[in-house]
Amino acid sequence: MSVKRMIENEISLEKKILKRYRNADKTGASYLVCKESGGRKRFYFRNRRTGKLTYINRNKMQMAEDLMNKMINYRTREILESNIAELNAVLDRVQDYDNMAVLGSLPSAYRKFSEIISHGTDVDDHKSFPQSENPKDRDGLKFRTSFDLMVRSKNEMIIAEDLYNFNQKFWYERGLEIIVKTGDSYNSEIIYPDFTIELVDGSLVYWEHFGMMDDPEYRDKNYVRIQKYLANGIYPPKNLILTFDGEDMPFDNNGVIRIIERDLIR
Repeated sequence: MSVKRMIENEISLEKKILKRYRNADKTGASYLVCKESGGRKRFYFRNRRTGKLTYINRNKMQMAEDLMNKMINYRTREILESNIAELNAVLDRVQDYDNMAVLGSLPSAYRKFSEIISHGTDVDDHKSFPQSENPKDRDGLKFRTSFDLMVRSKNEMIIAEDLYNFNQKFWYERGLEIIVKTGDSYNSEIIYPDFTIELVDGSLVYWEHFGMMDDPEYRDKNYVRIQKYLANGIYPPKNLILTFDGEDMPFDNNGVIRIIERDLIR
């Protein structure tokens, strides 16, 4: 696993844990104080406003334990928030050092030559990887894979890299004609699945990644998109893969590899 993926996975894990401590708060009327005399420890509540000390006797032990647990939870929240901030800062700076990552940092001529070698083709036979056919929002194609495919998001880039590394034949945003019912009539429409994958038996599988599921407008729009697939006989697990991420559902990098191994390699 790459360094970046390890950090991303740790960030994802700590964000999930942080949700348990979102409401942890150290505010309260008192805090614990320990005083030692003659080798004996005595514990007190100190009032935050007046500074007055109240001795913790047997009857107050549960209150003291509850206060201790409250402070542990609050400190855990602080540590998780700090860790996530630090890990995100590291993620922006760290670089992977595996061959593919290093190759991806070299000028394009080296990447293209490596592609020729890995596919066993001659220089004269080499063709560049097919780009998106979607005419809309061409400026949104901002992320470049190691094999020079331009995609729209970081997570789509991860999916593309894994498909490529597993030698899957695929296209990004290749046009697909479907039939759509409007009122009493049926019309054809061209949509552009994120990934169209051709299996070894020649059948096609479509992969859609929905990356902003916390946005209601985005979610509703893509609910309609999924309905179009279903109406055209394209549905999971037959020939449609759906993956998601959002604020409350971080992207599972390792899940991409599991999907490829389970659903595509036959």
